[in-house]
Amino acid sequence: MTKRLTTLGLVALFVVSSLYADGLKDSLNSILNKKDSSGMVDLGSVGVGKRPKPKVVKRVRKSRPGSAVIGSYNDGKPIHKKEANKYIKKATKGKIKDLDLLPKKQRLMVLKDLQKMYTVKHFKSRSSKAVVAIVNGQNIYKKAADSFLKQVTGGKVKDFDRLDKKQRLVLIKDLARPILFQQASENNISREEKEAIFKQMWLEKERASIEVSNEDMLALYDAKKIKALRTNPQAQIPAYISLGTSLKNEVIEQKMMQNLMKDVNITVNYDLNETMELDDINDSNESSGKLDKMVDIKESK
Repeated sequence: MTKRLTTLGLVALFVVSSLYADGLKDSLNSILNKKDSSGMVDLGSVGVGKRPKPKVVKRVRKSRPGSAVIGSYNDGKPIHKKEANKYIKKATKGKIKDLDLLPKKQRLMVLKDLQKMYTVKHFKSRSSKAVVAIVNGQNIYKKAADSFLKQVTGGKVKDFDRLDKKQRLVLIKDLARPILFQQASENNISREEKEAIFKQMWLEKERASIEVSNEDMLALYDAKKIKALRTNPQAQIPAYISLGTSLKNEVIEQKMMQNLMKDVNITVNYDLNETMELDDINDSNESSGKLDKMVDIKESK
């Protein structure tokens, strides 16, 4: 009887164990298949063997007092913060009053603006006799640079020293050109060529300064017409309008010769021992007689 009870107990225990195992399995599967995992702990963010990253704490920039030195001018004088605050307040119409509230880049911009304003206010120009550049050994003086600057800017800028470095270099290059041309001409052009060039330049300048009226050209045309008809009454006279350019050039040449001869002083040398001026010859008969005698003597030799 006892053996039979023991056998029934083992069978019951096996059945209960089987049922319990199936229930645990179903429970785990149910938990794994659920979408809601609020009850689970996420360990993905925990790094094994790593230290946790420290939190970044933003520091609030402290405003410095107005007496704080924030930089220096070109002459070494310190720049105080109160000067920058005053400039910022004016530039922003009172919206910003403290330099330390600006980012670093903008603080540097304010500092540069203050330096430029200080330089302009305390600017000192050099003497007009100061040498501002040397081109191939030839000095360029500030007076020449100022004069050229005034000319090219229409009088708006008159002081070479007020230009920045790049602008000064451009101006000096322009001033150097005639010096370089002159040096090149002295080395590569003969005396005769120079004289021809200067002569041509003078002629062009004189021609440009002489005014020719329609009356001048018409008077020359009539004179030529009369002369041609005297020589040949049957001559074909060109129309006045077709001779405009040639008539104008001839009038210019006549006026140029008149200007050249206006104040000329001519002295005629008749022999090696005596010199007479043309005005003296025309003044008296005695001079004329003397001239004839001198010519006779010269011819007899």
